[in-house]
Amino acid sequence: MKMERRQFIKAGSILILGLLTTSKLKASAVISKAVEFGNEFRERIKTIIRELKREGSNLVKKVMNGKKYEYDPYTHYPYDGGIKDEKTGYQLFFHIHRPNEYGHFHTFALDENGELVHLVLISMDEQGKPIVLATVNRWVTGDKYVKADVLKKLTKDFYVNPSLFTDQKVVEFVNDIFKAYSEEIFQLYYDRDKWIIEYVNKNFREPFEDREFEILSERKINLYT
Repeated sequence: MKMERRQFIKAGSILILGLLTTSKLKASAVISKAVEFGNEFRERIKTIIRELKREGSNLVKKVMNGKKYEYDPYTHYPYDGGIKDEKTGYQLFFHIHRPNEYGHFHTFALDENGELVHLVLISMDEQGKPIVLATVNRWVTGDKYVKADVLKKLTKDFYVNPSLFTDQKVVEFVNDIFKAYSEEIFQLYYDRDKWIIEYVNKNFREPFEDREFEILSERKINLYT
């Protein structure tokens, strides 16, 4: 009887070990696929940057659309209102008002009720390369607050038709950022929500109108490392 019990326990242990190994292999495959997917879109972004450099231009020059460089949050590029895709509900604009960058893109979605939701800020250097991804406080863009899980769903489908702007590479770049750094962006959302919870617990109020806090979560990025 004891021998049968030992054999049963041994068989059970082998089964559990096999299930754990299979789960780890599946998780590893998913991670590898996500990394490969992100790398593909990072290469696409680098190609866009190279092609514009050969033209003697870059992404920030293109999105400024021939306008003067204005260090002013109310001056939007490529034009007032930005680029809006009426079919998908996604939109973007570029402006300049923060130190330690040349300017940044703001990206938005419309939720199921048609309300504006900010997704991610894409900070750019003067050479037209992305350097930081960030989330912003609600007072910055006046949008609707939604939790990280909702933002994640909205982000997965981000797409603005490149033909909506004269130089399609600008819009292609923004579309590609969401694919190249999807996991990093998702983590920014969770980091933002964690920061909000900590703020509320400390201050006993919501942070959404607190002008001391513009950026709620951020991550530096480098296409070439």
